[in-house]
Amino acid sequence: MAESAKPTNRLPSRSPSSSTSDGEETLDVLQILSRQRWLIAFLSIAGLAAGVAYALNAQVWYESNAKVLINQKSAGLGGNSTGTDMVDEDILANHMELIQSRMIVGEALEQTELVNLPSIESHLDEKTDAIDYVIDQLSIVKGGDGSAKTARSLNITFTHTEPDDAKRILTAVMKRYEQFIIDQVEQVMGRANEMVNKAKTEVEAELVAAEQEHLKARQEAPLFFQGEGSSNIYQDRYRRLQDELLDLDIQESTVKTRLTRVDETLKEMDESTDPIDQLDKLALIDSESLERLGVFAGLQMNSANTAEFKAAMPAKMEEARTQITHLLRLNSEKQRLTSVFGPGHPKVQELESEITLVKEFLQDQKDLTSPAEMFGDSALTPEGLLKAYVGFLNHDLAALSERRKELTYLAADAETKAKELIEYELTDMILQKKIGRQEDLFEGVVQQLRELDTASGLTGYLYEFLAVPRTGEKSWPKLPLCGLGGLMLGLFSGLFLAVANDVRDGRFRSAAELDEAIGLPSLGRVGKLNSINQGIKGLIATELSPDAEAFRLGRTVLLPDVRNGNVRAIGFTSPMQGDGKSTVVSNFAVSFSQVGLKVLVIDADLRRPSAHRYFSLGKEDGLCDVLEGRLEIPEAIKVTEAENVSVMTAGSSSQTPAELLQSQRLDEVLAVVKEDYDLVLVDLPPVLAVSDPVVVMPRLDGGILVVKVANVRRDEVVNTLRRIDSSGGEMLGCMLNAFGAGKKFDSDGGYYGYYKSDYTRPSSSTTRQAAPKAATISSNGRVAE
Repeated sequence: MAESAKPTNRLPSRSPSSSTSDGEETLDVLQILSRQRWLIAFLSIAGLAAGVAYALNAQVWYESNAKVLINQKSAGLGGNSTGTDMVDEDILANHMELIQSRMIVGEALEQTELVNLPSIESHLDEKTDAIDYVIDQLSIVKGGDGSAKTARSLNITFTHTEPDDAKRILTAVMKRYEQFIIDQVEQVMGRANEMVNKAKTEVEAELVAAEQEHLKARQEAPLFFQGEGSSNIYQDRYRRLQDELLDLDIQESTVKTRLTRVDETLKEMDESTDPIDQLDKLALIDSESLERLGVFAGLQMNSANTAEFKAAMPAKMEEARTQITHLLRLNSEKQRLTSVFGPGHPKVQELESEITLVKEFLQDQKDLTSPAEMFGDSALTPEGLLKAYVGFLNHDLAALSERRKELTYLAADAETKAKELIEYELTDMILQKKIGRQEDLFEGVVQQLRELDTASGLTGYLYEFLAVPRTGEKSWPKLPLCGLGGLMLGLFSGLFLAVANDVRDGRFRSAAELDEAIGLPSLGRVGKLNSINQGIKGLIATELSPDAEAFRLGRTVLLPDVRNGNVRAIGFTSPMQGDGKSTVVSNFAVSFSQVGLKVLVIDADLRRPSAHRYFSLGKEDGLCDVLEGRLEIPEAIKVTEAENVSVMTAGSSSQTPAELLQSQRLDEVLAVVKEDYDLVLVDLPPVLAVSDPVVVMPRLDGGILVVKVANVRRDEVVNTLRRIDSSGGEMLGCMLNAFGAGKKFDSDGGYYGYYKSDYTRPSSSTTRQAAPKAATISSNGRVAE
């Protein structure tokens, strides 16, 4: 039988990279918490216990509080009948800094002789003195409570381990603060007034000097300088002269170009005798020069256009003369229109056509087109016209050169005068800014004098103690707060460690998670399998059990492809050793044989063969012997006690198993056995252990991956599938070995529940009426019908 085609009716699989929905992501988090609940609970209880223990054994601290209301006192001249104004936030901040400053605290401790207080010294070290300790324990908060939170008040709190000492220290600090404010108002105001008055006199003198300097500078300024905002006429003149010089450069370049072209044309005319060709050269003359040359041409025409001359000339010569004159006029008009409209304009094209007609006429009248014939000896020839045009161009160059000298001189003079005027503008601007700064400074000094007020004794701040320091009350530790803090710390630590531990553990947590990762159809799920030492008696595929039902499920999924010939050879492999693939192969062989298929099991695990033990056979005379040519294929196939199941054991051991499996002989073996058997099951080594599976898998119709989720990690399964895919192999599905995998893989979630119900509790009569064709394995290992 020829090699069968690949299967076409397999179950669709999900992509390993498919994303989960939001509900599934939430469920995953809950599953993590469920799996790690004991760790979270332990750390939460430990944190609560630590918090309670800390609250019971920690140092007790006491708080002494004071409250001060701060208002600004004025002389009552601002219309405020109360004589007080609310202070700003920055003033409150300044007072907070003042109360906690080393100056106030240090002087308060020294004046009250509290520096060496025993309760303070017990908290000091080499880096902390008594002043630093008191500042660290001081806490100041702005505002009041509730609706009075915006009040301009300061709540001062001092925390200490002795309640009475806390009151004494805070009282000393507040008294020194109050005394400092009083001294500042009485002593500073007078000196400040004196300094401000002195500054006013000096600033006023500097302002007058700056104004005089500006007046003198304006008197010496040029006539055209009108102050700020005036235009610089010399700069404008210089700019216009530069533009005119640029135009002059363009004109001079144009004239030189025309002169060069005319010189080259004259040389060509010396070599040419064709009068029509010489007339074409007149197109080089620009329109303006053509008008000037037309005057000379007109004079020649008038001298030759007398009545006697016309009577003497034949009519044909007169016609040719008229056409040549007309051609000159047409060329002149074409030159003018081309410079105005361009060569593509309809009028220019019309002139081109007319010039062509005139040239054709003159070509027919060659004997009458010489200048001597048309105009006599005094006629002005085309060559003469071009030479006259050269004279015009040389004259134009001389005129342009003279104009350049004149413009260059005028531009240099305008540049010098413009720079002088700009210097006066800058000087005037600097003097005006200087006057402005002096005026602002003078206004500031005057404003300070107004704020100081003549009645300095009536200004300052009003301090009212709303609460005086009292004996300290216990503030820390608080048992409920410490317990809650410890509980939250333990809870968060438990959550963090739970997530970290779950992420670090790369094993699969559920069958759905496995399906999501590998994207292969699930062929079944088995739990604890019988020992390999039981041989063929240990095969469970024919038993009435949940594990036997798992193999029937896989058989049901694969059977359509097997019966229609799409799948004839299936390889069984796993990521690592010990996943139970050989047990699964053996049970699948028995399960397929129960539906009348002739099955052959090939043990291709040449390194650690085990199929012969499952079917209670000898290992010798097997696949290795066939591949090495010592044995024929039929001689290596052994019949087992299971009906319709044959086995080709691994055979003799080999030093080069990978090379043997890669040989052409294996293809021949597979081709032969697929002709003789309905289904060939190949037991392959683990993919991540050796390279043998990736060598054999592409030669088979498909493969089945056996995964023992209790041992294998996610990355191992993914790498296994990647290796098989890269080698060209194709996987048909996955067989799940859930032994030791936990509750998420508990068989009760599948078909195990049915086997505990009445569905699989056959009565004695049902047992007696079992199907006669169902093959079972007796206790002695014999196959019975």
